[in-house]
Amino acid sequence: MKKLVSVIFAILLLSSVGVSSAKRLEVKYDPLPNQFEGTPTFCTKEPSQDPTLPESIIPILLKKTKANLDAWIGPLKSSSMRDAKWDINYIEIPRAKQASFDYAKCNVIISFLKNPPKGAEGIEILGLHYFKDNTSHVEIYYQGYGICETKDSQWTYWYTCQQDSPKLIVAMEAILRHELGHAMGLGHYISEELFYTGGLGHPSSIMVSVLDVLASPSHLPLDPELMEIMPVDIAKLKEIYGNDGWGKTTETVAKEKTHTKIIQTKPGKVIIEKITTQIPDNLYRKGQKADVIITHDKNTDKQKVLVNSKGNLDYSFRITDRMTGKYEIAINYLGKAIKKFSYDIR
Repeated sequence: MKKLVSVIFAILLLSSVGVSSAKRLEVKYDPLPNQFEGTPTFCTKEPSQDPTLPESIIPILLKKTKANLDAWIGPLKSSSMRDAKWDINYIEIPRAKQASFDYAKCNVIISFLKNPPKGAEGIEILGLHYFKDNTSHVEIYYQGYGICETKDSQWTYWYTCQQDSPKLIVAMEAILRHELGHAMGLGHYISEELFYTGGLGHPSSIMVSVLDVLASPSHLPLDPELMEIMPVDIAKLKEIYGNDGWGKTTETVAKEKTHTKIIQTKPGKVIIEKITTQIPDNLYRKGQKADVIITHDKNTDKQKVLVNSKGNLDYSFRITDRMTGKYEIAINYLGKAIKKFSYDIR
């Protein structure tokens, strides 16, 4: 699958340009095709051991990762009705368990890596998001270019420099907040605003394509603490998903009428009813099992059933001569109702 890559870089002009208050700045804020269906699971991998990344920093970095994820979820919940479903699952994966971990359960995998790849014209990528095999990958690079300064008798100059020490946590947080927005389905917020303000002050969206500045002696670095999740970002997510929570904008599964099949049992005989259904391609996740829920006389039995690599589910409903009455069988996948079957056993 083609990767959706977020390359975050920019050079901001030092001087701002005057603009009439009557002029309306053009804004483009398109969603990405990767979006959640049901409650998403975010998985964060503990960084590998590296002499350039002090061990004392790692617990702080992991704690900040969860805090910046909560920085998205909190406003979504507080601006919605109480029963809106904005909850998430969060898993922290220690180094010792990463080789054997089942990553199929993750909708988003967050990694901290040392060396960033190079973007266009050799400019360094500060953070990366791509969507592959129905999973969003967020990569934050802790070493690389930083902001250095030098002074003369009159001026202080900032410029891009390669550093041996890791980026400041506050800078990695700003990048992470941005990349998490991509993982949730937000594209870049593109506006002429940056050219008129020179990058000074709070940008209108965390999703502007600037999170850090590769500065030269004539450019100012952007303070990463100014890169905050803004109301327009929360509003855009609710526009994508709806006010009720994740996965509410589109009906993934077509509603079908449930037809009741009559089964006549015979003494001492067992009847095997084969149930087959197809999981929609846009919902299927490798290794994810479906829920088969059997209801009879207000009693419910729930089973996990494997879905094969083509998205097919096969289930054998075993009927004995001691079973009578109505049985409802519902197939759910990732919180979505896929199909229902009804049996009248006599």
